[in-house]
Amino acid sequence: MKKKLLIAALLMGLGTACLPGTQMAEASVAIAPNDANLQYFGRWDMRDKSNYQCAQGAVYVKANFTGTSIKVNMRDPNDKWRVSVDGSPFRKFKPRGQGTVLAENLKPGTHKLLLVRSTEGYMGVTQLKGFELDDGAKLLTPDARKGRTLEFVGDSITAGAKNDGELQDNNYNDIEDTDQAYGPKVARLLDADYSIVAKSGEGVVHNWADDWPSNQVHTSDRYVWTMYSDKKAGDHAIWDAKQFPIDATIIAMGTNDFSKPAKHSPTKEEFVAGYVQLIKTIRKVNPGKKIICTEPVPQWVGKRGRAWVKAAVDQVTAEGMKDVYFVALNDPQPLLQESDYAHDSTHPLRPGHDKIAAFLKDKIAKIMGW
Repeated sequence: MKKKLLIAALLMGLGTACLPGTQMAEASVAIAPNDANLQYFGRWDMRDKSNYQCAQGAVYVKANFTGTSIKVNMRDPNDKWRVSVDGSPFRKFKPRGQGTVLAENLKPGTHKLLLVRSTEGYMGVTQLKGFELDDGAKLLTPDARKGRTLEFVGDSITAGAKNDGELQDNNYNDIEDTDQAYGPKVARLLDADYSIVAKSGEGVVHNWADDWPSNQVHTSDRYVWTMYSDKKAGDHAIWDAKQFPIDATIIAMGTNDFSKPAKHSPTKEEFVAGYVQLIKTIRKVNPGKKIICTEPVPQWVGKRGRAWVKAAVDQVTAEGMKDVYFVALNDPQPLLQESDYAHDSTHPLRPGHDKIAAFLKDKIAKIMGW
């Protein structure tokens, strides 16, 4: 009896990995977020080399790798992400921390990863702490970047709100896919990379939920920050445009300024002054880069929205600022029809975003000399 107990104790001391039939945990290769073979697009906070963070929609990561699987160590309690490997249809998922499976049971060989955040900045902060590959697998040299980069600044329309399904109860963030909004779509048509700085409900001087006089954060406040925040005070990481250089910024703002006239509808002077400030803020961050200002998308904003955006462009041009352009969307007729919207005359569905992208493609190309 004592002999049997001694053998059992010895086996326990050696660990269950030594017992016949026991499956050992598969070995894996850990990839740090600052690995030189990972490519990051959009606004990322990279100050902590072991924990890259983001709080903007449509930021994305690309990687080439070997092996049959890839996992990510990503922590994000609120946001949705999408993943595609080797050009497969995107799969939406919610990060679950270490070991979140992106793809498995792949054929042995070389593969391409595209990882994209679907939801905009106010939903929360994503922490990316690295990837895991099969034992013996590795990252490969990444593909060359496009050589063209566009930035899109806007509100819920630019964020892709309601473009990915029917609005039901509290599923607003489940049916938002920023990567399938008009900005990324037109960038892909022009073979360009892209960055999105967009917030639902945000206006030039008057947000959708704003009282008056306004005391909320507006786009000209937070444009200089790397991460989204709704607080003017605080320790905001300041965005360094050299981290992700752009060739031009496309601004699509103004819808929310006019959405609740009972609260406050800005005067022309208020709106133009705010828009001019936004243009100057963007130019200061990106010296010498082109700025393209579009009319608000929804037809109901009307002629004054179009005229006031153009007035802001005319003002900075008259003051000597170069390479600032205005593009009308609904003149002489509306660009979108009611069937292009998500039953609210404001938020385009994916086909509506396709129309906007197709409309802007040649106009942006002409301005950029592409």
